[in-house]
Amino acid sequence: MGAWSFSLRVFWIAVAYGFRQTMQQKILFVGAFLVYATIMVFYSGIIKMITPEDLAKHGFSHAQLIWYLAITEYILFSCVSWVFKEVQSDFQSGQMSLSLLRPYPTSLTRVMVWYGEALARLLVLFAPMMVVTALLAGEFVMTPFQTMGMLLSVPLGAVIMECAFYMIGASCLWFVQAEPASWVWQKAVFLFGAMIWPMAFYPLWMKGFMWATPFPAVLAAAGSWALNLSPFYYVLAFLHQVFWAITSLIVLRWFDGVVLRKVQAGEGV
Repeated sequence: MGAWSFSLRVFWIAVAYGFRQTMQQKILFVGAFLVYATIMVFYSGIIKMITPEDLAKHGFSHAQLIWYLAITEYILFSCVSWVFKEVQSDFQSGQMSLSLLRPYPTSLTRVMVWYGEALARLLVLFAPMMVVTALLAGEFVMTPFQTMGMLLSVPLGAVIMECAFYMIGASCLWFVQAEPASWVWQKAVFLFGAMIWPMAFYPLWMKGFMWATPFPAVLAAAGSWALNLSPFYYVLAFLHQVFWAITSLIVLRWFDGVVLRKVQAGEGV
């Protein structure tokens, strides 16, 4: 067995481990769904307060915006933000110093475990999300093709999120605590990832800036499948996601080297 295939097998085992562990936490799924449903009820009420004429200027309906928000929240509930604290805790306790000596990159292994956990949440929350959103929107706005596109898009956004969480956790080597970096990342995802309102509502200059960042690849690209946009847009959005997912993994490997040099120098926490 070649080195590459063996490494891929190791990372696949990490994904499967995270998936199995999360599937055993049934009570957490119930809690997550209740919070998700509450948020959707609240925001769908706000969306329905917008006059149809104002939405028509952008070519959207109330139902489409509700489905858009449902998808972006679905991603956020699947990629829980507090996992970065695991990395921060390992660095602060000194456990990470031993982990960095392992033959397989600690960062990728940890990210793969988190990715398996995210896939478990995506799987379990999918059907409840669809039912609740259909009830709130009053209709199902996506075609089978759009639904498949959304299902392909969401896991790519998850890759970017999990890579970012690891680097956020390791930022404690520079900032003592990783919470500030986590706060900045979350707010940037909410704003530049267009969590609530599609990018069509943003000014042109801001949209140009947003597309130069990974944030639309996390939320907006997946949510846009509910908006019935042009095929050209979906192709570009998908390529944007693929680019940033690959870039995130490359940056993560580079970041591993930076962290290792930092630890070897005896700097940080």
